[in-house]
Amino acid sequence: MKSRMRKIMKNTALSVIIILFYFSIFLSYPFTTFAEGTPNPPAFPTCESKIFTNPGDWAHYDSGWHTILGIGSREGRDDVYQLTQGNFLQCFCPVEGTEGIQTNWWNIQRQGLNEEEIHSFFNQGWQKEDGGDWNLYNETYLAKNVTFSCVQATPTLTLTPTPTPSVTTPSGPISKCFDLEAQPTDGTAPLTVKFTGHADDPVTGGKIKEYRFDFGDASGGQSQVWFQTDRTAYHRYELSGTYTANLRIQDNAGNWRESDDCKATIIVHAQPPVLAASSPKELPSTGANILILIGLVPIGYYIYQRFKIV
Repeated sequence: MKSRMRKIMKNTALSVIIILFYFSIFLSYPFTTFAEGTPNPPAFPTCESKIFTNPGDWAHYDSGWHTILGIGSREGRDDVYQLTQGNFLQCFCPVEGTEGIQTNWWNIQRQGLNEEEIHSFFNQGWQKEDGGDWNLYNETYLAKNVTFSCVQATPTLTLTPTPTPSVTTPSGPISKCFDLEAQPTDGTAPLTVKFTGHADDPVTGGKIKEYRFDFGDASGGQSQVWFQTDRTAYHRYELSGTYTANLRIQDNAGNWRESDDCKATIIVHAQPPVLAASSPKELPSTGANILILIGLVPIGYYIYQRFKIV
């Protein structure tokens, strides 16, 4: 009897396990099929990655009033970008404030969603819209708003410390221009002046590579600046005035040197006016001296006759 009861209980338990197994499969089958068959929304780009680089290729408005999904008409900038598979990205930045509205337009007609699948997205914030009403394709869309920042992020600049150049001080004596001799330094125009430069280059035992004379004057079509290898130069000052001449020297290392000692002041005076001999206001008429002489002859003859010594 006990053996029979045990057998019945064993069979009953096995039947219950089998029934529960098939029942669990029955319950899970519809939900698994729906979960695996429902498509996921596409990955939309962010408006921050678009509006600061390029304007909308489907629509672009720098200003004006625009209709925003679920909000209504608002004033600001509006850009619409065309994506793949009939999808669109709308980016709106208001006139006041920095929080923008990004609307993701998902083309579900090309996706082939049925009504049951479409309704499953309503509790996620998606709305069913006709694209033709929004100047998109005349197809069915699911649309959803998210916010973004209309302020472009300023890149952080990484400051690279600038190395301080080391100043190399010459270890030995350097070349120098120490005098500009001028003869004469004062005279009347036109005045020719002889300039003699005095300089030293210790590297070459005093020899200078090149002299640069600036006479401070270019009158008479002459060159104001003159380069030469000789230390003596001449310049002719055609006009009166005060001139400053200076000298620069180049040593054999290519360095140009100058100093206040290598300057000379030249003073040129204008020519004094020439005084001409004065002429009588009126010249005597022709024959006047002859008449005087004729008048004096008889008087002389009379005196001679009166006092003649006999």
